[in-house]
Amino acid sequence: MKKQRSMFQWILIIIGIIAICFVIVFGCIFLFMGGLNKEEIITDTNKYQKVIGVHANNNYKDKWGMSEAIFPESIDEFAVEDFKMVYLDAWDKQYLSYLVVDYSETEYEKEVERLNEYGIEDYIGYYGVTGFTNYKLLAMESDSYQGFVYAITDGNSRIIYVEMIFCNYFMDIKYNEHIPEEYLPDGFDATINNSYKKTRK
Repeated sequence: MKKQRSMFQWILIIIGIIAICFVIVFGCIFLFMGGLNKEEIITDTNKYQKVIGVHANNNYKDKWGMSEAIFPESIDEFAVEDFKMVYLDAWDKQYLSYLVVDYSETEYEKEVERLNEYGIEDYIGYYGVTGFTNYKLLAMESDSYQGFVYAITDGNSRIIYVEMIFCNYFMDIKYNEHIPEEYLPDGFDATINNSYKKTRK
């Protein structure tokens, strides 16, 4: 004759089942969050038009309404020194990219003229930015909420194009790990507890 389980034993069994379900559910949530927080990094220049500009694909097509017209439409004919695109969707899509091009004298003059025609939007004060020290600013698209797209030059032959596009007044992308500090505007701070964010809330 089998012994019947006591009420205490049933309670332990139920608690055990609940605990297992809890572990499974929250484990799945953490795995899902881990997937959301995975940065996608592209450095292959052959993929440039797939992630930058009007021909960009999928997640790279619309960057919160920010224009990438400052960036060259194509880089096939240029001497690209460096390129990186970082994409992250941690609840909201965010982008960081930079392109470094060394132009010939003729190409450089032509590109500087194009960028000067684009112009420089007001940007001082956004996210603590005070200007640029290491390079001369040629063109700037800025937004007090979404970030910056700009081009800077060493004054010789090199032009660096940068975009930092995000929302909620901070970047989930750890930008200091991905872009040389000298390419950033002076004073730029888009970390989670930045002072600019506190003034906008």
